[in-house]
Amino acid sequence: MNLLFAGSSGSLNLLEFPSSPAIEEYQSEIITESTQTYIEEGQVYQDKQTVAAAMKNYSVMHKFQFRVKRSSHRSYWLICVAESCKWHFKATSINDSAMFKIRSFSRQHTCCLMDETFIQRKRTAAVVGSMVVPKYCDPKTVYTPKDIQTDMLSEHGLNLSYMQAWRAKEKALQFLRGNPSDSYNKLPKYFYILEETYPGSVVKLKKAADDCFLYAFVALCTSISGWQHCRPVVVVDGTFLKSAYRGIMLTTSTMDAAGTIFPLAYTVVDSENDASWKWFFEQFKEAYGERPSMCVVSDRNESILKATSIVYPGMPYYSYMWHIWTNIRSKFKKGHLQLHELYFATARSYTLDEFNERMLKIKEVDPHVKSYLYDIGYHRWTRVHATVNRTFTMTSNIAESLNAVTKEARELPIYDLLGYMRSLLERWTKEKLLKAKGTFTYLGYKFNKELDENNTLSQKLRVKSVYFVQKK
Repeated sequence: MNLLFAGSSGSLNLLEFPSSPAIEEYQSEIITESTQTYIEEGQVYQDKQTVAAAMKNYSVMHKFQFRVKRSSHRSYWLICVAESCKWHFKATSINDSAMFKIRSFSRQHTCCLMDETFIQRKRTAAVVGSMVVPKYCDPKTVYTPKDIQTDMLSEHGLNLSYMQAWRAKEKALQFLRGNPSDSYNKLPKYFYILEETYPGSVVKLKKAADDCFLYAFVALCTSISGWQHCRPVVVVDGTFLKSAYRGIMLTTSTMDAAGTIFPLAYTVVDSENDASWKWFFEQFKEAYGERPSMCVVSDRNESILKATSIVYPGMPYYSYMWHIWTNIRSKFKKGHLQLHELYFATARSYTLDEFNERMLKIKEVDPHVKSYLYDIGYHRWTRVHATVNRTFTMTSNIAESLNAVTKEARELPIYDLLGYMRSLLERWTKEKLLKAKGTFTYLGYKFNKELDENNTLSQKLRVKSVYFVQKK
């Protein structure tokens, strides 16, 4: 830095000051990723851990092994494991900050690269794990330990055992997602941010007596505001989580006016029991209230039936057709081929005459099946006896479709799982909004397309007048 000042004679004199070391150090780009493929003198890393991980990756890629000569909070000095080799690496802290700068790096080895030292180089799970982290960024990506073995051998010449590859995968997931137990500690802060970002949402966190996690409930404001424009049919389901601490994810969804799945709420609980389902429906009622002709459809879970009768007394509760059919197959051993078609036709009957006729046929095949269906209650599984209009929601297709979409995400820690669900609902909402803005018909795209197809087919039909005589 230069500075002009006036001397005693009135002339201008130029003084030269050395450049500020702090300013010079910060002029370089700060590297934050340990997957840096090219390393050279002058590079600046965000901290010592990053530069150390980068050098481990570098040693694997270039097939050599180093040892640490000196390591402290201010310096990181590496040399080759071969005593006669001149290879070395040195990085130090920038002005006692967390950032490290490479001061010296001699990349040429003077030892024999075919030495046994290099053939048996270190292959830690942390090193290989850091190299395969990008493979696991998308939860839907399937990248097995066998894939790690194959890629490490073909790309880097590393012959890993299956157990080494498995440990590398676990390390990669830990780098990416953190410790599963720490995921629970993030929930209070996450829920606070969720409420601030999505005003009008209902998010609840319940802890056990020992202050440990018990339940978590999320109903986003976009779902709450859209509920009044959807069918009042609530499809409820529970599915197992596959993360370190397991648990169950409960979901509720319905169909919107366009005939697409409309998720309403999602909850993580310890297990499906009376207490968890009751708490779930209490939070659901706070978020969505109660509507005329509203009903719940699910499998024949006794805890759901108890919870709805307490939280929503008098609200109809229906069962999936398929769930009852699987029970019939397991309880009764004869006539499955005949009963299959008869049962589903009976459940879908639109008139009482159709229903009664088909029930008689079921009785002819196996009277015990008819008695079983009667004991369940005709109103729980048939269209014609339903006390409210459950529309086309006779199967578990909505729940199964939602489970299929979240299959891989159910392996994530709870913090990442809840983030995935929020992102999924946000993406679906945006896609539906764009499609709705491009729709200029009274019906949604799905039903308007069906109407157009039927209209096209009707053009080929011939209408004939029929003389009708009514007896007086």
